[in-house]
Amino acid sequence: MVRTRAALDRLLDVLPVLADDLRIETWFTVVPGSEFAGGLVEELHRIGALVVDWVSVEPREFTFAVAASEKGPLTELGIPLLVLPHGAGPHKHAATGSGVSGEIAGLARDELVADGALVPDVVGLGHPDHLDLLRARCPEAVARAEVIGDPCLDRLQASLPGRSAYRHALGVANERLVLVASTWGPESLFGRHGKLPADLVAALPDDHRVAAALHPNVWTRHGHLNLGHWTRSARTGGLLLAEPLGGWQAALVAADVVVSDHGSLAMYAAALGKPLLLAAFGRSEVVAGSRMAELGARADHLLPGEPLRERIAAATSVPEHAKLIENTFAPSGFARLRRVLHRELGLPEPSWPAAPPPVSARPWVDGFR
Repeated sequence: MVRTRAALDRLLDVLPVLADDLRIETWFTVVPGSEFAGGLVEELHRIGALVVDWVSVEPREFTFAVAASEKGPLTELGIPLLVLPHGAGPHKHAATGSGVSGEIAGLARDELVADGALVPDVVGLGHPDHLDLLRARCPEAVARAEVIGDPCLDRLQASLPGRSAYRHALGVANERLVLVASTWGPESLFGRHGKLPADLVAALPDDHRVAAALHPNVWTRHGHLNLGHWTRSARTGGLLLAEPLGGWQAALVAADVVVSDHGSLAMYAAALGKPLLLAAFGRSEVVAGSRMAELGARADHLLPGEPLRERIAAATSVPEHAKLIENTFAPSGFARLRRVLHRELGLPEPSWPAAPPPVSARPWVDGFR
């Protein structure tokens, strides 16, 4: 069940947990109601997915459903459901039409419960500590919670030994690659400092390359054409734009330095030990006491007007990042998720190991006019 392009990106990242199992066939349907659903059906057809329209779904034809968002009329279809964590843990307040609410995105009771009944049959959590958050927010869901870690992080870590291949796919050899990564919204890096990628292209010496990975909601909200116009000169100067679907993973593996904000990509960068600078941090959106709030306190911040060349050269990994990551992600997420899915499908697990595959070296955006 796909509600946005960001949710699709998440689902495609974990779908390989079912690879090689001919007993399981996967279909997609678009959950109605999101302003960021534009182009989803076309995107699904482009990648070769089997797609069924929401109103045409026959529940008896499907054994189990998986969603990466708890939002929308998920109970309408009457299919047993697993809701996966959306991003690197529950660290943001739920978005509203005018800002954010006091609820935690992914753990909001008004989304997990509908008409007095729990929506998901399984609530996936990234770390045992998240059980306490769920208990405080929606205690009746605790009995259905499963700690499944973060299969996306597992795949990123499995990709690091082949890092040179990802850099080769970008045309990067000995240059230092700086990745600018932004979540979406007015508090994001793109919302506050949209020219930063271009400024870095202009400021950094020739032995550097700059790439940008923008949240899929940015692409949906502004469109391919606008983003192409806004980045034309920077791209002429060498800026690389990651594909909105599946591009950030390869970019992160290849990067030497990451400049980000309070989006999940910053936490993944810290987890991989990448030198990290935070050029924006939406404190009103970040849940106080969360691991993201802790990351914001530990990481170095890049302030407007600071010399870019010097700050990039001096960037370092987040202090004690290994402990931060240990407290954010449960290990072996890929294996945990496979175990849960096969249990819910009523199938024995395959005989082969649940080894996370490396992420794809996705192409970079081209075709701009």
